[in-house]
Formats: sequence, C-alpha cells, structure tokens
Amino acid sequence: MIVMYASAATALVLAGATIGILVMVCLGIKRDDRPGGFPADVNDRTARAARKMTGAGARRPSPGTQPMLDRDGSVRGLAA
Repeated sequence: MIVMYASAATALVLAGATIGILVMVCLGIKRDDRPGGFPADVNDRTARAARKMTGAGARRPSPGTQPMLDRDGSVRGLAA
C-alpha cells in the first residue's frame, strides 16, 4: 500500500514539474512574440529561458569567421 502512495506522489510531483516547465516556456514565447520580428537580444528572463529551452536564439558569428554566402556570392540574409 505504501508503494502505491509513493508512486502516486512521485507521479504528481513529476507531472507538476512538467506542467510548470511548459507554462514557463509558453509565457516566454508569448512575451518574446512582439511586433517587429524576432529581436536579437531579449531583456526578459522568461523569454531568454524559453529561447534556450526551445533552441531558438540569435546566433552570432564568431570573430574572424566568414559570413555565409548564397550561390550568387551575396551575403545570406541581407536584402539586395
């Protein structure tokens, strides 16, 4: 009987933690979703954590690396 109670308690704690993490990610995405696109830097801790958990973030090239070029030789991401 005690094993059943311990299993139920463990399941409730894990479910609560999972729901809490999902809610925080959803709130971060909602705060990050502003008009004007996807800003490179965010000042909000929740939005920063949501980007980190979902893998969406602004990647900056390392100093000294070459920019990514399209087939025609133009820099990728820049409008002509």
